[in-house]
Amino acid sequence: MKKQLSRLLLGGTLILLAACAGKPKLTVNLPEKFEGQEVEIINFLDSTKIASGTVTNGNLQLEVDVDQPVFASVMIDGRTRAFYVIEPGNATVNDSTSSAIGTPLNDRFAGLISTLDSIENLDDMPLYIDYVEKNYNDNKDNALGSYFGIEWLKYADIEKADSMLKTAPEALKTSPKTEHYIKFARLREATSPGKQYIDFDGETADGKPQAFSSLVKPGVYTLVDFWASWCPYCVKELPELASLHEKWNGKGLEIVGVAVRDTPDDTKGAVNKHGISWQVLYNTQRKPYEIYGFSGIPHHILIGPDGKIVSRGETVAQINTRLEKELLKQE
Repeated sequence: MKKQLSRLLLGGTLILLAACAGKPKLTVNLPEKFEGQEVEIINFLDSTKIASGTVTNGNLQLEVDVDQPVFASVMIDGRTRAFYVIEPGNATVNDSTSSAIGTPLNDRFAGLISTLDSIENLDDMPLYIDYVEKNYNDNKDNALGSYFGIEWLKYADIEKADSMLKTAPEALKTSPKTEHYIKFARLREATSPGKQYIDFDGETADGKPQAFSSLVKPGVYTLVDFWASWCPYCVKELPELASLHEKWNGKGLEIVGVAVRDTPDDTKGAVNKHGISWQVLYNTQRKPYEIYGFSGIPHHILIGPDGKIVSRGETVAQINTRLEKELLKQE
């Protein structure tokens, strides 16, 4: 009888807690520049709109009705401003935060993404991949698995990606994002170390057609830096590239900058502003992504004297260490 009473009391407590939590509610606080703009809550996996509203007096409150927690993007003018786990309770997004806070899964994600940002600043890709893989496995049974699963697929090799998807939740397995990144994993496999590089077209600084292959000289190493003027990480590493260029230019290494998703004028402005002295291929837009399957920039590919890919995804420091082994032994 006591056990039965305990169960009844526990059940009543859970019902009361659920009632107190209420429907998912998101409060968005934004500065004056966003006044009158539409904010959309978009399903992260399939890009469907879940809710929307207009910023009034720097504030917007949205109530969402979903059957189970959903990982979503908070978007303004087509750009993701923050991430939000739709779950019972009151969550908040501010202009200075990249994720919502105030409910259990949102608070957990905010802590995990803060650590991930710190790892990204270390420029240690293996550590980054290990972290997102671990957190996918730790969270694949809740909404956070959607984010970490996609983030892992961005960089996973095709065998690990295929293996992961065998046990993935159905929503992740059938997501358009998953289809996209599986395609990119296959492209990375086709352009992995040991494979011949693939040519594509761009333009010269004055707008004339130019093939990437015209900048890859046989008999020397070519470091290809896929970058853009709007990419802060790309700009941050330019001094490192300049040092590498000064050290090895004329001694067996050429550097080629390939501007992606950038206007020629913006690329020229960055070349002049930062004093880029190596060759640059302009106006390639998304072509290199669709050939080499990388998901973020800067991305580096080192091509050997024979035209075969030696490495990809390495940092400037790692490439310098590799060149010291390869080029110094030739002297």
